[in-house]
Amino acid sequence: MTRTHRTQHLLAAAAAISIIFIVSQARAGGYDFIEEAKAIYRVAACGPGDVPKGIDAGAVQSHCARMEKNMASYRENFIAKAGPFFAGTVPSGLPRSVVVPFGGGDLLPALVVYPDATEITTISLESAGDPRRLMKSTRRQLDQALNMYRSNVGYMLLTNDNSNDNIRNMDRGAIPNQLAFSLTALAILGYEPVSLKYFRIEEDGSLHYYSKDEVASLEKVRGQRLKGTWIDTDFSVAFRNMELAFRKRGGGRTVIHRHVAFNLDNGHFNKSPLQRHLERKGSISAMIKGASYLPWFENFSAIRNYCLGHMTYCVSDSTGILPKHAADAGFRQVTYGSFSGAFLENEGGSGAAAMRDLFRSQPSRPLNFRFGYSDVHKLNHLVITSKR
Repeated sequence: MTRTHRTQHLLAAAAAISIIFIVSQARAGGYDFIEEAKAIYRVAACGPGDVPKGIDAGAVQSHCARMEKNMASYRENFIAKAGPFFAGTVPSGLPRSVVVPFGGGDLLPALVVYPDATEITTISLESAGDPRRLMKSTRRQLDQALNMYRSNVGYMLLTNDNSNDNIRNMDRGAIPNQLAFSLTALAILGYEPVSLKYFRIEEDGSLHYYSKDEVASLEKVRGQRLKGTWIDTDFSVAFRNMELAFRKRGGGRTVIHRHVAFNLDNGHFNKSPLQRHLERKGSISAMIKGASYLPWFENFSAIRNYCLGHMTYCVSDSTGILPKHAADAGFRQVTYGSFSGAFLENEGGSGAAAMRDLFRSQPSRPLNFRFGYSDVHKLNHLVITSKR
């Protein structure tokens, strides 16, 4: 190695160490709500451990007995089928930073698709949620909250999909919306939470983690709806974006899951702090499911172009990337299952026709599990989009 090459190598190593140090220092700041996360993990998500003091153990036992039926169904109907499929289909060596746009409640399938991920970012209109409320609930409030949560998460576990009504309804109440969904994913897959922090995204795309004093100063500032058809939250705007760190029970590497509440249409996403934050990640893997076909449309071209410009691999249902957009950006697409028309009746135009033509142009490949939306005939389908 020449002196010039040696110097360049040392400078690159120093830069990498500097970046790691800056990131670790940033994550070292902020107040950690890990005790609240552990309580929700045990009470709502039915993870292992003792029921926290002050919470009625009978209510938790009754809730978890019914939750376990839905969890068992998910393991049998999705994980047992999709796990081997993705293990044999998704190649090794992909970027371990995963981005899931339109991904409310999607940490669970993302971990099944990309089990080697070290960082998973989900983005949707829903806030992460205030983790403190559960411990302050009366028995009646607890029962009502657990019944609502069980109904909403049950739909997700039985169908491997989320309805807008289910996840929107939980933007209020004692059980925090996206946080509880994510903790349920950990409980099902054998992980445990190790840290929970909340943050805002700065103009340059960096993350600022809220201190306890900052959370207190924002206590009365409510989070307003990010889209007209959604609802205002009834908790502080400080609890909009979360960072949940977790690992396998008993030890292992730490995985970072960030959920960002954001409207991904062009008017909000284009040139936004979130766009700058995502661009900092470099190459990514992606997952898109149940996205209401929004990536098809020009009003969401900015997030679509971000994905096409940074992803090397994407697993999606038909609501992901259209064939024309994929081909123009140098991607190939492989289809599984069957697609005859859009699941939502008002999306039966040229996009649905293009997706139907894509499926018809390829050999029939079976798919024995549902991934996001089914098609108009309730048939399973999936699209893998990868760089040529």
